[in-house]
Amino acid sequence: MNSAVKRIGNSYSVYRNQYYLRNINTLNNKSQNFFNPRFLNKNVTGGKVRYNSASSQKQQQTPPKNVGFEETLRDRYTVGPFNWKSLVLFIVTGTGLFFYFKNEKKKVLEKRKEELANKSIGRPKVGGPFELINQDGKLVTDKDFLGKFLLVYFGFTHCPDICPEELDKMSKVTDIINNSEEFGRSKVIIPIFITCDPERDSVEVVRKYLEDFHKDMVGLTGSHEQLSKVAKSYRVYFSKPPKLQPGEEYLVDHSIFFYLMNPDGEFVDVYGKNLDAEQVSTNIIRHAKDFLKKGGIITTD
Repeated sequence: MNSAVKRIGNSYSVYRNQYYLRNINTLNNKSQNFFNPRFLNKNVTGGKVRYNSASSQKQQQTPPKNVGFEETLRDRYTVGPFNWKSLVLFIVTGTGLFFYFKNEKKKVLEKRKEELANKSIGRPKVGGPFELINQDGKLVTDKDFLGKFLLVYFGFTHCPDICPEELDKMSKVTDIINNSEEFGRSKVIIPIFITCDPERDSVEVVRKYLEDFHKDMVGLTGSHEQLSKVAKSYRVYFSKPPKLQPGEEYLVDHSIFFYLMNPDGEFVDVYGKNLDAEQVSTNIIRHAKDFLKKGGIITTD
């Protein structure tokens, strides 16, 4: 009996050992499946498990074999709703619009520039009515000079150098303009000298002083109040030293400009000491042509 019990015990031990080994193998298989890429990449859809492999992904990316050659080319040269014809049309249209608007902008700017040049608004108000005495002792007004261009200069007869130089230049300009073929060698412009020193520049002094300059030059003088009013209307500055003693020599400080007035008595341009006779003449001829082109009238003697 003891031997039988012993055999049964041994059989039980063998069975238990085999059970343990079988369980260990099962665990090993499960651990291997847990780290298997097929299990890691699985997708669950609708409760079913689907495994993706590299071969299946490659098969999905492969285009259908029934796509024609023309459709392939069309897809290759088509980007969204655009194709090469749309691109060419877009470029041509854009280029045309660019040059069109550029040309229109240029026309608008030129028209605006011409309008600004023709408008008297914005120009400084220079000049105005006056009554003065000329070198012949005759009362003259601004109305006596209508119909001619005027080149007006303010100075004084005792000026040592600047005034003579500027009056010489004004004489040259007068000869260039009045002898120009552009205007048929007629008297288009009149040079005018207005004194800033009425205390010393009498009618006789002015007449003698102008003998050294152009024969057509007009000299104007008058009272201090009259000349101050005219100088103010032309925006000319002049002053003499204060506290002068009787008979004491002095110089008059004054603006050095030529003022160009058109035949209608309107201010046109101003010229400084930095310009020579040729430059001033060229500018005046241009202004005179523009004046005639716009319907202006220049009287001839």
